[in-house]
Amino acid sequence: MKSIIFTLLTLSILLSAPSAFARWNDCDGSMIATSNPSDIIEEHNNRVTVYIPIKIQVSDSLLDCADEIWVEDVYYYSMVFSGPTQDKYAKLYDSQFKKIKVRNGIWRSDLKDRSTQMWVRLRHYSLFPAGAYTGHVIVSVVKNNEIIDEQYLDLTYYSEPQVAISLSNSSKGKVSGSNGNYYIDLGELKSNMRFNWGIKVLSNSSYDIVVDSEYNGLRHETNTQALIDYSIKFDNTQISSSERLYRSYNFYPGVKNKWYGFEFKLGNVELMPAGTYQDNLSLTVYPR
Repeated sequence: MKSIIFTLLTLSILLSAPSAFARWNDCDGSMIATSNPSDIIEEHNNRVTVYIPIKIQVSDSLLDCADEIWVEDVYYYSMVFSGPTQDKYAKLYDSQFKKIKVRNGIWRSDLKDRSTQMWVRLRHYSLFPAGAYTGHVIVSVVKNNEIIDEQYLDLTYYSEPQVAISLSNSSKGKVSGSNGNYYIDLGELKSNMRFNWGIKVLSNSSYDIVVDSEYNGLRHETNTQALIDYSIKFDNTQISSSERLYRSYNFYPGVKNKWYGFEFKLGNVELMPAGTYQDNLSLTVYPR
């Protein structure tokens, strides 16, 4: 009879143990993860860096019992963003922009506050090709390696069409100025004189170029009726100073850095009044 009692007590202990473990691991409360596109940070140095925000908020009761936040990609072992031309691999950083350790495809961070800020970093060697970059992650609140609550979160960065215009290296000794405002001193004007220079256009999308003269020629500084015609040759297309040049450049989504050459040829200056002549020639690039 004693052996039977001993067996029943042993079974009773084995049955009650899992119930006690479940109560010890029990967590109540709520968690919400958000990503506000207006808080995205862009840095333009030698390469373009983008920081996409993730904000995790938990209730007081969840903060008291959970110990970690996990972030992992929904579909991949790494954090992957699909883009208009190629996939981009991302890294996860804390609120101080320090790298969060990843193990077995999961980024882990201690849960210390009701609100936790993280940043997903994307990088590109130049301008991001124009278009949307989208990633999908799971954010989890964890206690003792067991998920208490989780949320699927879509992350998006949209790269706006952009262009950057710069003076070509061969022109820097002949043309002064910077940041899109350049000045060319032609010196003493002579009939049929020529001047050559070039620019570089860096763009992450297709674009249109318009070349236009403000005065339709070189205008005398005081005698506005005195005008010297000239012609421009741009990208193998020639126009007179009284015309407007429009060119459209289409290419597959990506980034292009293209050089364009200018050739300036002055018209007839004989019998023109002496003095200083000037024109404002605009080259405008419209990304699309």
